[in-house]
Amino acid sequence: MPIIKLAKTSGFCMGVKRAMQLALETAKKSSSKVYTCGPLIHNPQAICYLKEQGVETSEDWKSINEGTVIIRAHGMPKEDIEEIEAKGLRTVDATCPHVKTSQKQIKKYSDLDYTIFIIGDKDHPEILSLQSFAKNYQVIGSVESANSVLPQNKIMIISQTTFNGDEYKRIADVLKSKSNESIVCNSICQATSLRQNEIKELASEADAVVIVGGKSSANTKRLAQIASEICPNTRQVETEEELKIEDFKNCKIIAVSAGASTPDFITNRVIDFLKSIS
Repeated sequence: MPIIKLAKTSGFCMGVKRAMQLALETAKKSSSKVYTCGPLIHNPQAICYLKEQGVETSEDWKSINEGTVIIRAHGMPKEDIEEIEAKGLRTVDATCPHVKTSQKQIKKYSDLDYTIFIIGDKDHPEILSLQSFAKNYQVIGSVESANSVLPQNKIMIISQTTFNGDEYKRIADVLKSKSNESIVCNSICQATSLRQNEIKELASEADAVVIVGGKSSANTKRLAQIASEICPNTRQVETEEELKIEDFKNCKIIAVSAGASTPDFITNRVIDFLKSIS
């Protein structure tokens, strides 16, 4: 049986725990329908559990005409929230506190006429939320994109809270070289940094790595990317059903980590499967 090394920082982060708790408490107390605007978090199994508890996921919030709307953990564009409240719907803000801090930072420096450079995945809901607080902004996702930026006067650089820390530093360095004045915000949350650093260490010791989490989860995909650069035998799965015993033939050490929106019970099932390998 291989040795299974589980990352200490795997599973729900503070922001996800808070969002789940708010959603469940709201559904329990509410006498009317409860919705989230898009998935509350990026994990299909968690979303199924929320639905069982009375929290519906709506991809089109404009069709909601009654009840309570929960603002997802990634945040929402402020104009959308204003429209929801203008319809007379009750809102519960489950935006991650780290994302709220980034929103405030962007507004602060945008009001001071800085051009805001937001580093991340341009279509990610957190990015769509963050950019709504900026007057003049650009979304940058790679060093290559940063290299094509024209010279700037005053810039503020901030990233998606779950972005790759090393990549953020490389992009920020390029952008700083193109500006007369730059402010770089340390916006990657501590849990993400710990998670990424820990998987680097575990992957260097392992014969195989399993990252557990939703296929649409940005932080989970980054964990898998970081691990695979060190240990090519890395797999990202949503559940243990995607694993095959032959994939771990002759493995003595298997490292396991999970994205910030992955429930512990799913990770535990993956570990049980890996422990069954003889």
